[in-house]
Amino acid sequence: MTSRVEAQPQWAIPEKSESPWMRALRAILRKKIAVVCISVIVVLYGAGAYTMLDAFGIDIGLQDPNQSNLSQRRSIREVDGSPETLGAFTSRLGVEIATLNQLNPEVVEAYGPLTEETLLPARTELVLSGDESLQGPSTRHWFGTDRNGRDLFARAMFALRTTLIISVIAVLFGNLFLGLGLGLLAGYRGGLVDQIIMRIGDVMLAMPGLLFLIVVVTVFRDPWEEWFRAIEAATGQEWLIAQGVDDYVLIVFATSLVGWAGSARFYRAQVLALRESDYILAAETVGARTPRVLIRHLFPGILPWFVVGFSASLGEIAGSEVVLTWLGIGITPPTASFGILVENAGGRTSFLLYPWLMAVPWLFLLVLMLAFNLLGDAINDVLNPRGR
Repeated sequence: MTSRVEAQPQWAIPEKSESPWMRALRAILRKKIAVVCISVIVVLYGAGAYTMLDAFGIDIGLQDPNQSNLSQRRSIREVDGSPETLGAFTSRLGVEIATLNQLNPEVVEAYGPLTEETLLPARTELVLSGDESLQGPSTRHWFGTDRNGRDLFARAMFALRTTLIISVIAVLFGNLFLGLGLGLLAGYRGGLVDQIIMRIGDVMLAMPGLLFLIVVVTVFRDPWEEWFRAIEAATGQEWLIAQGVDDYVLIVFATSLVGWAGSARFYRAQVLALRESDYILAAETVGARTPRVLIRHLFPGILPWFVVGFSASLGEIAGSEVVLTWLGIGITPPTASFGILVENAGGRTSFLLYPWLMAVPWLFLLVLMLAFNLLGDAINDVLNPRGR
């Protein structure tokens, strides 16, 4: 009796197992709080990224964040010895006759309803626009206006751009490049390399963080601006300082210089616990070089702690910018930032009279930092088996 073996069809392809990254992503998306936090962060940072189009001259449909909606007055000119007609006046300044009738009741009462043929005495002063300073939220100004009549909704959107640029670049450079890189290297190599990195880190940690941050920004402020003016002169790019690039780079440099030591020490401790693991010893036995061991073997082992620290650092950097700007050494006008919004809100009396001035930056920062912290907790629950 011959046995019959059924041949497997040639087109049958074995299914690939799902990668750990996809499993982690699916687990994160099953957490409602994580989905809500990701949505909030995407919306807020997406709004900040959208305003970057303004730097390239693209109309984004928002009012200029530095445009003052204060009362404007202009006088009737005298042309060839005679005052210009109201029609010529409105054409020259781009204002509607109906607007002049509405904003100048005293003139209307004295000369009757204003038309294009109306002749007013030369040097008669007319109001072109109403004073919109310190107005509460309305359909015209969703978040109200500040003391200079600037639209707070537009300023908040441009402040999100500042927060996006500073927080993302500072965390990538300070937490990822310096903190994670030096921490992995110190923990894995040990010896003299570990001693040098950790002693430098000890010096950085011995200094009060906020005080050291203030000193660094204060010392480098003027030279930094001079460097950027030289760069503009050399490259012909005259928009760097106008767009606040010098402030962005300075704060990124300062926060990265101050914050890397704590991250490096934490990651070093995790590497010390992992470097004697069997899979690390096996990788060394087959001749894996240091960069491969660090990136392919040690980094995945500390990934849960890195992700949590990364998300928390984004909120911390946003808060640092507010503190520095409030102290007068961070972002400088006319660049919009939440620190400047807090500074312009004034003190207790202003808060009681015009609460929206403080409420706008406070609510944005609260929502953003809370979203980062809750997202970090959710990711830690998914990626860290010990927390389950």
